[in-house]
Formats: sequence, C-alpha cells, structure tokens
Amino acid sequence: MLMAADIGNSETKMYIEDRFLTQPSVVKRVNRVPETADTNLAQSVARIEEDLLIHVTSDAIKKNGTYFVGNRASKINDMVENINIKLGNKYRHDIPVLISLGMIAGNEVKTYYESNEELPKVLEVEGNLSTAIPASEHTNERAEHLQRRLEGRTHTVILYVADQMVTVMVTFNEVNVTTEGVPALYALLTSKDDILKHYYEQYDSKMKPKDMANQHILHADIGDGTTEYIYTEEKNAVLDLCDGARHGVGHATQEAIKLLKNEVGGHLSLNRQQFMNIYQDDTNNLHEIAVQSLDEARYLQAQLILEDIQERAMNTAGRVDNIMVYGGGSIQFYDDLFEDLLDYAEEAKIELIWIPEAYAVNMNINGLKVLNEKLLYSN
Repeated sequence: MLMAADIGNSETKMYIEDRFLTQPSVVKRVNRVPETADTNLAQSVARIEEDLLIHVTSDAIKKNGTYFVGNRASKINDMVENINIKLGNKYRHDIPVLISLGMIAGNEVKTYYESNEELPKVLEVEGNLSTAIPASEHTNERAEHLQRRLEGRTHTVILYVADQMVTVMVTFNEVNVTTEGVPALYALLTSKDDILKHYYEQYDSKMKPKDMANQHILHADIGDGTTEYIYTEEKNAVLDLCDGARHGVGHATQEAIKLLKNEVGGHLSLNRQQFMNIYQDDTNNLHEIAVQSLDEARYLQAQLILEDIQERAMNTAGRVDNIMVYGGGSIQFYDDLFEDLLDYAEEAKIELIWIPEAYAVNMNINGLKVLNEKLLYSN
C-alpha cells in the first residue's frame, strides 16, 4: 500500500493509494473515552472522518494516549493542540504522527466496513509512506530523525466507532522524507496544460509543464505558518539555497483574530481554524468583520513575502529562470501580491509561474503521490 502525507500547519492531506483524505492539523488529548449514545454503526462509519477518536500506542510519540483528531478536535476550543507556527520543528512534533495514524486507521476501518458490512476486531495495515518537511527545517539529519520515528515500527491505534473498538496495527515498511518543493515540481511536470493558465496569459510561450524539468526555479510555497523558498535546478533542490520565513496565512490570521477580538470588545476566544470557519461561513454574524480583519492583516504579510522572494532570487546570482508560486496562501495573497511580483519579475528578466487555485493547495501532496508511483516504488 502506497501512502503520502503532506503535513501542513493548518491541514494534513493524505493519499492512501488513490483515496484522498484531509483533516485540520489539530488534536485534543482526552483523559477518558467519552460515553456515546450513538450505537448506529452504519451512520458512525459514514461520518468517521468527522468523529475521529483514537488511542495511540507508539514509540514515535512522546506519550501514548487518547485523542480527538482533526475535525472532531477543531470543534473544541479548550486545550486543543496545533502546530506552533512560531516554533516549527515538524520533524519532532507528535501532532503530524497522531493525525496521520488517525487518518489511516479511519480510512482502513471504513474501507473494510464498506466491503464487509461489519467491523473487524483487528486490522493489520502495511505500507510505504512518503512525506516532506519544510525547507526551513530540512537537513538530512532531521529527515532521518522523522524516518526513524516511523519506519519499521508497528503503531497501534484503537479506533472508537459508535460503541465498538477496532485495533489497527500500522506498519511503515519504508518511509521517505524529502523537502517540500521537490514534490511540487513533480506535480507540475505531470500536470495538464491548464496548470500554466496564468503563465500563458502573461507570456507568448509554447512551453508545456513537462518542459519545465530543466528550468532553474525559485519556488514560493506560501503556507499557514511559513513560506518556503526552494530553489531547484533540473529537478533537484539546491539545499544551500533553500530556506523559509515565518510569513504566511497563519500569521495574518493571528493578527486578524486580534482585530476581530477588538471589534467585539474582547469577548471572544478563537484558534486559527475556528477563525477560518467564521471567515468562510457567510451566514455567521461575524463573517464580514472577519473578512475585513483578514484583508487588513494579509497586506502586510504579502509585502514581506515579496521582499523575501526578491532577496532569494538575488542570492542565486542570476540563475533563476522562473519564480513559481503556490500553496494555500497563494490563493489568499493573490490580490495583494500577484501584480507586484509580476512587475518585479519583468524587471529582473524572470518569468512568473503562478499556479492556479485549482492546483495550488495540493501541489506537494499530488507530487508525493507522483514520486511514490513513478520514482520511489515504481517496481
């Protein structure tokens, strides 16, 4: 079984074979398993992604225990854990491991139930996993640290479904940890032509996505907690020219939360995921204020990212052919960043590849899937 995991500060995405899964990157540790009055097994399995409750026993985490995972944890404000966007260190953090194991367990139990119309007592799951850590964190030692936490071990996950329990034994036979940006390049090379929609609008070029393989590309992967700047030459990352900065949607969101809180007299307590729920829900009575607050906070972050890109391009001593911008933040920052970056690129004789919204968010996870199928485990 091939698995890929994109560990985001805001969201964790996975491919388990061809099934795409996503969960908010939050967990909540619980001291005891809550009672449930819902004994309807079919309904509980149907919404398993919304109600993930697991107990994990694994050498990969610091403390075994019971956790609400993802969507279920995001509905709670008290003592919820997410990845600290100021500290990073994803390679050492337990949250990505807990969420990934929960997603795998939930998916496998649901798949089994769909085929057998009953729950198993025990499931054994074996697979090869690929993931990536940010360029701002990546060293070979750190990649190997995460690999050692996961590879060759059995991680025991007890999944609670209605009033029943299923034990899922997850073993990763091989784990590959690369740097973010490299998978995104493979996603570009294997995509349809419409991934270059904005590029074709700006340049008289007949270049196809696959033709970008030999280009020298400065990536700007705008995320929640960081923007990662990855420089690739002919499909390889030049690690000395890869780093990141703590600029992104999450920092704009944190500032917007402060602005929103001030607007309601301080009578509000929100985490980033909860703020975005309000921002995206036009029926919420705080929606308009949330939109205004984020618009204001986003502009400053966009200007910081523009300066970062200019500095990184200069550091390559004129070797950049293209600047490629993607990630969830590229959607949020488009209005504040695109035109300014296009002007800079024209002056610097560099071409801008701004990845369209339909592709931008999933460049790394789609690229990890490509790496699994075409390169790492193609045999």
